[in-house]
Amino acid sequence: MAQGTLAHTAVITGATSGIGLAIARALVADGCTTLIIGGRRGELLAERARELHAAGAATVETVVGDLADEAIAKQFEHLIDRYEVDLLCNNAGFGVGGSVGADAKTDLLVQMIDVHAGIPLRLCAAAMRGMRQRRHGIIINVGSLAGRLAVPGAATYVATKAFTERLSESLAVEAAAFGIVVQALTPGFVKTDFHRDITDDRSHQKDAGLVRWLTAEHVAAASLKAARAARARLIHGRTVPMRRHTVVVPGWTYRLLAAISNAVPRSLQYRAVAR
Repeated sequence: MAQGTLAHTAVITGATSGIGLAIARALVADGCTTLIIGGRRGELLAERARELHAAGAATVETVVGDLADEAIAKQFEHLIDRYEVDLLCNNAGFGVGGSVGADAKTDLLVQMIDVHAGIPLRLCAAAMRGMRQRRHGIIINVGSLAGRLAVPGAATYVATKAFTERLSESLAVEAAAFGIVVQALTPGFVKTDFHRDITDDRSHQKDAGLVRWLTAEHVAAASLKAARAARARLIHGRTVPMRRHTVVVPGWTYRLLAAISNAVPRSLQYRAVAR
């Protein structure tokens, strides 16, 4: 692998826009030559593939469909087995509001658990089999700071993001001895289509105090910088991961908010979010 290049071959789910697309663009700029990207919007995904190819990726394969579809999940597993994947980014996801047992659709909540937790675990397993043999690789699982909070009306969403963080931390410790970096990318608010899918109202996307709306490019840069630092440690034989490289919180204001949240008793947090 060329010096400084994080990955020659990468698989990214949820790559039509937002964080997934920003990571794909950054990887190609860094020297990545083969990309497998997935998304639900076929025409837009094809447009992204053409863009990434023009930017320098020799091969861009697309997987069109919803990860909740077993055939799509199996297609990703097949492509991971077929290519020697250096980097996997589990980014696909969606949001569903509503209270469990009341106005939330239970079937969609179960589907969310599969897309946010079950399928990413399967893709991690598929990627790590080859990475262990080659003794190098990077896995980025996209979570959210919301996974550390109790959020009425979004219980399943935050639970899946808590799973993402704990899974990634545990895998990071497990896999370090095999030269594999595992990261939980844990942003706060980001200007992406995730919020567009929930509401067309953009008036709420304004900075307020320590809450800052980050760009997807900022988040992607923070993720890849941390992955590079973590890989450098492994190359030098340091096989105990550092937390700041494993749980990546982009933006100093969000790192401060995370520290404050850790210090505040949970009972006070419950009171703050109670309706």
